[in-house]
Amino acid sequence: MPETLEIGLVARNDQYDDDDPRWLAQSATLVHDLRRDTGTVRLHRTPVPGTKGAVDQLILSLGSAGAFSVAVQLIGTWLKRDRHRSVELAFTDADGNPRSIRVSAENAGSDALAPLITAATELAKEH
Repeated sequence: MPETLEIGLVARNDQYDDDDPRWLAQSATLVHDLRRDTGTVRLHRTPVPGTKGAVDQLILSLGSAGAFSVAVQLIGTWLKRDRHRSVELAFTDADGNPRSIRVSAENAGSDALAPLITAATELAKEH
């Protein structure tokens, strides 16, 4: 994959509040693992209108097939550790269309990531 694929990732858990220390530790583990194994993670904070809070979105800039494969494997493994976890992934496909998918712990083993994998494959073919 010679061109960089940027993926926005928001981790969720339907068991804990966003500021619960247990959830913060779980999401920090995902960030740490992605940063350690892909080296391409940055944090983007989006203020939530009408509140004092913000939504944290990880931005993965994956420039190689190896980094992409590692990221997909890490996300899938992280999801499977707790049935209450999910991730929302946002990316742009090869045609320039914005896409998003939500992958939960329950469907992490299926083809839920297929649209993302297809986008990465198409991007690699174009460049």
